[in-house]
Amino acid sequence: MSVRALLTRAWRFDSPRVLSAQMTLLDRNLPYAFVISALVALLTAWIGSRTVHVAGTWAWAGATMAMTLLCLSVRHALPRPSDVARVAVYAHVVRLMAVILGLCWGAMGVLWLDKANPMSIAIVLGISAGMNSGGLAVFAPSWPVAIGYWVASIVPVMTVLLRSSDEFSFMMGLAVALYLLAMTVFSYFAAQGALKAIELGFENEGLVRRLRDQTQRALEARQVAEVALAEAEEANRAKTVFLASASHDLRQPLHAMGLFLNALARAGLNERQQQLLQQAQASASATGEMLNTLMDFSKVDAGVVKPQMQPFALQPMFRKLEREMAPLAEEKGLAFRMRDTSVILHADPALVEMILRNLVLNAIRYTERGALLLACRRRGARAWLEVWDTGVGIPADQHEAIFREFHQLGNPERDRRKGLGLGLAIVQGLARAMSVDISLQSRPGRGSVFRLALPVSKSPWHPADVVATDEPDLSGLRVLLIDDDETVRAAMCDLLATWGCWCEPAASDAEALRILDRFEPDVVLADYRLRSHRTGLQAVQAVRERMGRMVPSAIITGDTAPERLREAHASGLPLLHKPVPADCLQSMLFSLWREAAPPASSAFA
Repeated sequence: MSVRALLTRAWRFDSPRVLSAQMTLLDRNLPYAFVISALVALLTAWIGSRTVHVAGTWAWAGATMAMTLLCLSVRHALPRPSDVARVAVYAHVVRLMAVILGLCWGAMGVLWLDKANPMSIAIVLGISAGMNSGGLAVFAPSWPVAIGYWVASIVPVMTVLLRSSDEFSFMMGLAVALYLLAMTVFSYFAAQGALKAIELGFENEGLVRRLRDQTQRALEARQVAEVALAEAEEANRAKTVFLASASHDLRQPLHAMGLFLNALARAGLNERQQQLLQQAQASASATGEMLNTLMDFSKVDAGVVKPQMQPFALQPMFRKLEREMAPLAEEKGLAFRMRDTSVILHADPALVEMILRNLVLNAIRYTERGALLLACRRRGARAWLEVWDTGVGIPADQHEAIFREFHQLGNPERDRRKGLGLGLAIVQGLARAMSVDISLQSRPGRGSVFRLALPVSKSPWHPADVVATDEPDLSGLRVLLIDDDETVRAAMCDLLATWGCWCEPAASDAEALRILDRFEPDVVLADYRLRSHRTGLQAVQAVRERMGRMVPSAIITGDTAPERLREAHASGLPLLHKPVPADCLQSMLFSLWREAAPPASSAFA
């Protein structure tokens, strides 16, 4: 699609019939959006008056609240979005209101930004990111409305940062620009998904009419049903592609933000700035956990989970889960109990731990009072790992449905604090990968118990000695970084420099080969997806062929597409998923540096 066509698509609304359906979807959340925006403006002013101390903060909040309430009043005077003949009037006014609302929040950024104060930058970017994420949920059905809101909200902040002579502010401006680009792309695909759903709804209405007229023609009815099935399968494939693309595009800026935050942590901040930094890191970590859940589901869906069956003691895993989960349960006023066990199992300990963690988290989310129990019961050659709760319970007719992806009970508002609805789908996929059974017993109002049946080990188990080590020393390590994202390259180089590494960045495999004329790396880090349809696997192969040896290498990816996950895992190279925690990156680099290169029979021999 050309730039002119994209601009036209961003400005022009769809046909009246489709536009009516889009505006009907948008109108459902519009009143809540205005009220929440007014309340958040009031809260933001209170935060600003206690932190950045900018004159006019309360005046801005009053103006913003007045504009939101005015928009709410205007909405009641508009034609109903279901009125196809007058829906264009409704759409144009709603877009104008979205632009006005965006300008209010953009003005907040211009008013508060103090380029000499990282705290003000962190607050402005954090609040802006939150309001724009909320805007995605509200304005997603119509791309022209969403574009109007984001451009008006983000461009003022981006302009102030990019015009700064301060390097940090300028880099944050670039990050904001990338965020705007990512949100624009994400909103485009979200709007396209909504458009396809609307069109599919129209097609389904026509299909029902045709089936009613052709009830006596069995052969034609069967053909229509086959077409409908093919459309459903195509819609499911489109959903998988959309989730993979959206996850990758969101992981890029989130990965860069994590690297910048880790570099900022070493910049000698004062106590208040450290607190704000910790809050920003916590927010980034929460977003990363949500994306990691999508990644876990994609791995299961792609069939790349290969169990490593071995004997292991269950008790250390129980203790680890107790340390992690007991504080989460206590925050909700729940008692977390764990029964000691001496069972030695034969299974994949990493997959078993992932299954139990998902089950315990699920129990905590859906239990409001009472207790949780983690226990193991041995029955002959098998052991039943059990997670009990005193939660809401699950009706018998939902026992199979809850293991489907994105299926949640008692969460019609899609509260993300209750997860994405993927935990039990991941549990079932991991259990299937190990060829073991998982069962459920539950009574509504009384609680549930999930049981995982695993074989007891017939071989003795010898625990490995654990040696405590200090932070890995990477001083002097020479790293060749291949990534086509400029922000990620800058963030990675900054972080590696704080560890004493010498990093040479390259945007492509061709540039990496030119760097080899003056630089001999100890380790190669390559992003999986590069420009011109090249991959990090091809880049690593080219570097190894030029150097004539198997240089230790690793792949970093934000991709969740099943076919790409299978290809990356098949290479045999270490694989890190964006956003990469700094400690994981540090440990992996140290391991690659100290270990021998892969043997000649590897994937790139």
